[in-house]
Parts: sequence; structure tokens; C-alpha cells
Amino acid sequence: MKRFILSVLFFASVIAGFSQKHIRLSFSGSPSANWMSTNSLDADMGKMILGYDFGVNGDLYFSADERYSLLTGLLISNIGGEIGYHGKSDFQFAGVTLPAESKIKYRLRYVEIPMSIKLKTDQFRRTSYWGLFGLSGMINIGSKGFSTNDVLKKTSIHDEINPFNLAMNVGVGFDFDLGSSNSVSTGLIFQNGLIDVTTNNAFSDKTIINSLKLKIGLIF
Repeated sequence: MKRFILSVLFFASVIAGFSQKHIRLSFSGSPSANWMSTNSLDADMGKMILGYDFGVNGDLYFSADERYSLLTGLLISNIGGEIGYHGKSDFQFAGVTLPAESKIKYRLRYVEIPMSIKLKTDQFRRTSYWGLFGLSGMINIGSKGFSTNDVLKKTSIHDEINPFNLAMNVGVGFDFDLGSSNSVSTGLIFQNGLIDVTTNNAFSDKTIINSLKLKIGLIF
């Protein structure tokens, strides 16, 4: 956590150093609903799990009217999901043997760097509306696994997780002007995973994580 705080401060100082007029910083937190899906015939999607992310964001505006920007940031994201495996025999996972019919709950933590194009309307009654589209690159910094038979119970599954993840972001929301250049921002972000997050050799599959996030931020 100390490293993350230092990284946030460094990121904020670098962004603020570029310009004082066309960059605005914000701190955000986002509760989320997350689910994993797979294309394997021997596995299927399990239950959704709740997660969250938090961190610092920067809007790098292309024009003085602040209608078009590049949105980036540095976030800690806690996401995951559940996959049910239906192989014909027991299989190896994270150094243990699991029964053929096993469900595994993944709880994953990432450092996330979003890069999105954000379009915003003019202000109407102190409110402006926005939409965004872009990508998020992620680096895994934590991975725990749970199985329905308790063979896995908050077990480290680092070797079963791809160290990198990539997702597409699509979102809409609004900013409410509080005065003195401060605003509250709220929106819904759908995050669609693009690459396989697992390295489980027992199954030939592509497993992705999808998320629906309620973003709440304070803009300075």
C-alpha cells in the first residue's frame, strides 16, 4: 500500500507538471460487479462477485473548453469471478489436486492504467454529461483462490494467473459542479476483458473477466 501511495503521488506530480490549465485531477472509488467467462467446453461461468477499485485520475484536455480529453490514471482494482470445471478426471491447480467437478472462485488484484477518450457536453444547470471509450492495461499484484470443496481456501494461485490483463472500457456519466473548480463525477463503466487471465494448463480455454463499475469521483 505504501508503494501505491508513493506511485499515486508521483503520478499526480508528473501530470500536474505538464500544465495547470488543461489538466484536472480526481480521486475515485468504484464498487463493481464482476464475472468470468470461458470458451472451454469443460468449464462454465459461476457466480458474480463484488469488487472495487480506487485511485487517482487525470483528464488531459485537448481544448480550453474542456469538452474533449484523454482520461488516464493509476488505480488498484480488486476483481475476479467464479469458474466451474467439469473435466472427466481430477486435475492439478495451484499445486494441489482438485476433483473433476470443482468450482474455483478467483479474487484478483491489479494495478490498472486506463487510457480512454472522454467526450463531455457543455454545462446545463451545473451538470455536464460525458461518455468514454478506451482500454485499460493491468498488472497482477495479488491472486487468491477458493474452491467449493475447501481444498483451496484463500490460497495463493499466482502461478495460475497471467501477470498481464487488457480490457476495453465503455462508459457514460455526469459531472456536477460544486463551485470553486470542484465537481462530483458519477458514471457507469462496462469493462470487457480481452485476453486470457489464466494459465491453467489442465484446460484449453480463454477465460476473461468482465466488470460493471459504479464510478464516483471528486474532481479538483
